[in-house]
Amino acid sequence: MRSIRVLAIALLATFLLGSACVTRVPVNELLKPADADVPTSVLIDRINSYGEVRTFSAEAGIHFVNYFTGLRTKADKYPETTGLIRFMRPENTRMQVKFYSKRLADMVSDGQRFRLAIYWPDDKRRFIFGSNLKDLDRMDVQELEKMNDQRLKEAGGLVNMRPQHITDTFLIKPIADADRSSVFREEVRQVDPRDFRPGSKTTSERLYYVLYVVERDEKGQAKLRRKFWFDRTQAGTPLVRQQTFENGEGRLASDVWYSNWFFVEGTKQNWPGTVTIDRRADGYRLELTLVRDTVHINSDDLTGTFELPNSEGLPELDLDSPRSPEPLRKKPAVTQFNNNSPRK
Repeated sequence: MRSIRVLAIALLATFLLGSACVTRVPVNELLKPADADVPTSVLIDRINSYGEVRTFSAEAGIHFVNYFTGLRTKADKYPETTGLIRFMRPENTRMQVKFYSKRLADMVSDGQRFRLAIYWPDDKRRFIFGSNLKDLDRMDVQELEKMNDQRLKEAGGLVNMRPQHITDTFLIKPIADADRSSVFREEVRQVDPRDFRPGSKTTSERLYYVLYVVERDEKGQAKLRRKFWFDRTQAGTPLVRQQTFENGEGRLASDVWYSNWFFVEGTKQNWPGTVTIDRRADGYRLELTLVRDTVHINSDDLTGTFELPNSEGLPELDLDSPRSPEPLRKKPAVTQFNNNSPRK
């Protein structure tokens, strides 16, 4: 007993003497959960509720960031423009972009092929078209530098932009049935990069639910396809991030951030007021800020919206054969999309 008392005194003395050398260092602020625990099934139901959205339309402020045309660690950020976006299931998309009422670009897709008309600046007028399904044939910055085609170099990240990148961001695809996918979740603490302030000595650390969506291919092999992040430190535990992966090898394809959620009148849906689509491997980032009173869900007749012929005879660029040395063509594209095409 005496030996135990002596040991305790020795330990206390060591602690007291050693405390003079202790210093306090900054650590991340741990933000507490705003709500009670949310079951995984409820989070899955939130994702699947977006399958009820048949049509969507809104006006938005748009910033485009081109990673490929920048220099080293600097990217080219274009001035803010205004845009008109339209979606209709299954995969119809349209986005018109203006700058001070001047038409800059127009893009449409039917889920199989897309058309992108660039009207301004005058020296970059193009009519770019190709297959939506050729994501695996993206061109990286090294490939663009090796090309003799100045058209591709000037377009930069635009050569990899596909309408479904935007559609899948807003019309979130439901999580498949249990026999085609499995879902599991983990609780993650992480510093939100958007909370970082230059010069700040401390940062906040948020608590997230992360849903992993693992789908199985025809051979039964599990492939990570999507991750959904829900912020527990905000009231309502909102969806704040969606990541998509490709090739079945976990390669990040898109990193989408959602914020400023609001309730859309006349519907059962909450909607993000600010959306950032970051596709670094594709060479671009889109930042969209929705004009709330222009958001309409399942209320618009969008018939005829998704047609875009090359009526102005813009120089054409076919991305299905980007390495072709053919000169720019002047022949207008007349293909139009049938909005009544059968669903997949």
